[in-house]
Amino acid sequence: MEKLLPILFLLVLSFNKLFAQCTPPGNVVISGPGIAAGASTGVGCTDRVAVYTVSASASATDYVWKITGTNSTTQISSTQYSVVFENSNVSIEVTPMNGACPGNKSTVNIAVSPIPDRPSIKQTGNILDATVTATVYQWYLGSIAVNGATSKTFSPTTNGTYLVEAKNVSGCSSFSNNFNFFKTAIHEDAIFSNFSFYPNPVITILFVNFNKRYDLNLVDLRGQQVLQKTDLQNKQEIDLSSLKRGMYLMTITSDGKTAVRKLLLK
Repeated sequence: MEKLLPILFLLVLSFNKLFAQCTPPGNVVISGPGIAAGASTGVGCTDRVAVYTVSASASATDYVWKITGTNSTTQISSTQYSVVFENSNVSIEVTPMNGACPGNKSTVNIAVSPIPDRPSIKQTGNILDATVTATVYQWYLGSIAVNGATSKTFSPTTNGTYLVEAKNVSGCSSFSNNFNFFKTAIHEDAIFSNFSFYPNPVITILFVNFNKRYDLNLVDLRGQQVLQKTDLQNKQEIDLSSLKRGMYLMTITSDGKTAVRKLLLK
């Protein structure tokens, strides 16, 4: 026992010396989507991915992460993790380390909300309807947000491919499929009551029939004219084999009046 005492004394002395020289690293802040600057709470959306970053402390040599509430996490670096939200709230804890010496732990609690139902678009006349109830809406022409188009319904001023984003109160969103919109005349003149065309969808040859003189134009989804026929009368065969497959807007003009029809080229 007497022989062990000096050894134990040296071990205790070394242990005390180790911790006497241990300098805790400074505080750190967790940041990422849905977290206000310096906040300890945040929001997330089911099935979405978020990347969280911890601010680097000058005296920290490493960081210990503890993430609960999800089984889907990936370490990007010592200061970053990606998280896939599931169906429960998520807690993120990060402890800065200076060697074996820990600093103060930082914690952020993420309230996870389900995404809203996916909207679909319905056209009535020249009005588009998002069909679902949401807190916030945003309409897009292609990938570009339409300025001021933030209501459940929207009246486009130009033909094109539209989609709508629906957000709930937590800011979680879902997008509709693309919708091909053609602006049509709501009040069509009676002279077009006997205008006819077939088949629709059409593969190559379109047959049109009208008992007055008329001009016929085809416009694509970008609003560009792709075909023009003038001074037609009665039954006509129109070859569409040079056009790309897709949806077109067909306008018929006669006596200064215009009618509009949708035409699908398969």
